[in-house]
Amino acid sequence: MATIASPSETKLYLNAFDKTIQYDGVMKTIDDDYWAKEVVPILYPMWDSDKDKLEVFIHYKDDTVKMNKTKYSRNQKTGAFKWVSYQFDLSPFSSEITDLSNRLIEKFTEYRIGQENDLERALAAEFARTAIINWNKVILIRNFLLMDSDWTQLGDVQLTTEQKAQWVTYRQKLRDLPADQDSKPANSVIFPVSPPKHAAMADGLDYLSDVTHFYTIPQSVYSKFSTRIVNYLALAIGTVNIDEMPVMRVARPNSSIEPNTGDNTLDNILKMIDEGDFGE
Repeated sequence: MATIASPSETKLYLNAFDKTIQYDGVMKTIDDDYWAKEVVPILYPMWDSDKDKLEVFIHYKDDTVKMNKTKYSRNQKTGAFKWVSYQFDLSPFSSEITDLSNRLIEKFTEYRIGQENDLERALAAEFARTAIINWNKVILIRNFLLMDSDWTQLGDVQLTTEQKAQWVTYRQKLRDLPADQDSKPANSVIFPVSPPKHAAMADGLDYLSDVTHFYTIPQSVYSKFSTRIVNYLALAIGTVNIDEMPVMRVARPNSSIEPNTGDNTLDNILKMIDEGDFGE
């Protein structure tokens, strides 16, 4: 069977045995019903048949293509039949291959959108059911605040030296938050106000020098993060990576949330994303 090409080289990859398709760096395992209804008619009978099965099809970014198949063949010496893998010659089928790629990309995109929409609804329902502040969610919110302030660390950012120093302090406080406050319950964790918020306070005090420069996140504020958390998880689950971390896949678009650990609770999904514990 052909070796999987790296996402950096591959435009489209299909493994017919595993029912997986990778496009634009995202790989999905297609559920059996969708595969049979939408993908098989594209492949059968020209590219895949009962005694000449498709193994792998790869369309590279340089527009070269490769197809490996396995044929049920008779050994002329022994008379025995067995499956034999071989590389199928695609050179006579230029226009057909273009059509094949386009149709597979169309079906993959359709499947992915449907899966992500169903996943977002499932996550939103689970989030509403477990809308309690805990440390997993506090850390994810902390991560969002760090992401939102990444721009302050750019070399050409228009900030004064004092403002840059305050943003550095703010971000370090966020990074240190779990270690500094690990003995506190999640609903008592305090977050630093941002430099612009401190400037608006106009209290004449040095930045983060007073207890009034910190705040806890009440349930009402936490709830405002719900859409962002749901979107983050929907993007994370079923994709190759997010924030350079490996993530999970959902087996079926209409199923409950099923990361490959078998755990289907939102809090544990958050915990796994934070710890990078995703299994294989």
